[in-house]
Amino acid sequence: MILSHEYRFIFFKTRKTAGTSIEIALSKFCGNQDIITRITKKDEQLRSQLGFKGPQNYLVKASKYGFLDILKIIRDGRLRINNHDPASLLTKYIDKEIFDEYHKFTVVRNPWDMAVSMYYWQINGPSNQFSSNMSFKDFINHCPRELLDNSLIYVIDGESVIDTYIRFENLIDDWIDLANVIGIEGGELPKAKSETRKNKSHYSLIYDDEDVEFIRKLCSWEIENFGYEFEDNRF
Repeated sequence: MILSHEYRFIFFKTRKTAGTSIEIALSKFCGNQDIITRITKKDEQLRSQLGFKGPQNYLVKASKYGFLDILKIIRDGRLRINNHDPASLLTKYIDKEIFDEYHKFTVVRNPWDMAVSMYYWQINGPSNQFSSNMSFKDFINHCPRELLDNSLIYVIDGESVIDTYIRFENLIDDWIDLANVIGIEGGELPKAKSETRKNKSHYSLIYDDEDVEFIRKLCSWEIENFGYEFEDNRF
């Protein structure tokens, strides 16, 4: 997540949508008072090599703590704004005027494609949360919903908070258009987190019909609102 006061925007970082590349690119334009959340050590190294600002101002101000937050602090330490935090949580930690008036944007991706990307990231990436031998079917049926349903990040009570959507399928052109909207220049996207999916075959080949319907139901908000379809290349 990136929150810029100078350019008056909030970037909500969805999963497996080139979000890290966008987060790094936006860091170039951040001032000392802006919020930059933490990313992986490897990606922080890339951000540092580019000469951009690193994580800052992501600790929640004590004035924003509620009673339950105090209990969390006792258990986990100070509250932090994290890179994939949902809008519903951010509304508790920043001023309402800022949330309402700043330009909010995010990236959307075909959920069937995104689920395959997430699967390979989880079994081959650094998290070690899932076995490398885990099947795709087992993964989508047992992983936390937030790993597959990006609408949970930017939808509150059935309504999206987003002003501008970047489509992953049209990433470069949409990014250029977005840069013009928020008033930044020279924000080229670096390449981050692209090495974990060794199998580059079409995403549909890993699905059976049951899996297709599972994702259709789980990610119904994005599928219905953005017109995504399962592109079947299995036959």
